[in-house]
Amino acid sequence: MIPDERRRRLLHLVEERGSASVADLTEELDVSHMTVRRDIRVLEEDGRLVSVSGGVAKPSRLALDATHQAKLGIRPQQKETIAARAAELVRPGDLVYLDAGTTMLALARELVRRAAQQPAEEPTSGLDVVTNDLAVAAAVGEHTQARVHVLGGALDSGNMSTQGPMTAAELGEFNIDLAFVSASSFDLRGLSVPTDAKSVVKRAIIANSSRSYLATDSSKYGRVAAFKALALDAFDGILSDEDLPEAAREHAKQHGLELLL
Repeated sequence: MIPDERRRRLLHLVEERGSASVADLTEELDVSHMTVRRDIRVLEEDGRLVSVSGGVAKPSRLALDATHQAKLGIRPQQKETIAARAAELVRPGDLVYLDAGTTMLALARELVRRAAQQPAEEPTSGLDVVTNDLAVAAAVGEHTQARVHVLGGALDSGNMSTQGPMTAAELGEFNIDLAFVSASSFDLRGLSVPTDAKSVVKRAIIANSSRSYLATDSSKYGRVAAFKALALDAFDGILSDEDLPEAAREHAKQHGLELLL
């Protein structure tokens, strides 16, 4: 069986069952584990499959983002751990961008906590933050020496954040030192979003930042939304948790991305 035919058969098996183990695919296709894993890699890079524990599955489709309130209860421990690691990347004097989302809210609170522990007279005790998330802006604003720049634009009331061309245009007014970008869906092809209004903002973040990190928990991997926003190699690194699949880790390594788990 030639590779293209074998991969079509592999896809058909996964589509029939929803998911399949490497062992089952090896037996069904009568090829080696190495051949199956190589085929999976090719199909995953094309966005046709996604690695899961013990095998592969069809990517899940994300039609709409969950609301801010719903996201607050999802994997809070992982978000706090990611936030703590992200805060270590912030240098004194950095103008920091915090994207919309509850991982960013955890990071905002961590930055405020760390800033509050420094003597008030220290020049590094303040925070300088740009954000399109109203909850993030309020959290950073609790620090008395914080400077908060809130981006205008159309309000996504479910996520309490601004979006669209006006938000993207306002990002062009800043020289951001370090940006943290959130995600509700990503795979080996990159970050995808449910609306074009979100896509233009994601691209503007990267275009106006010296350093940028995708900061998201591993549950968002393997989801796909309607609009492609950014390739993974648009980032300097990825901040996630220990459950990030091996395929994503290997992709990051091959593209020279810093991987912080």
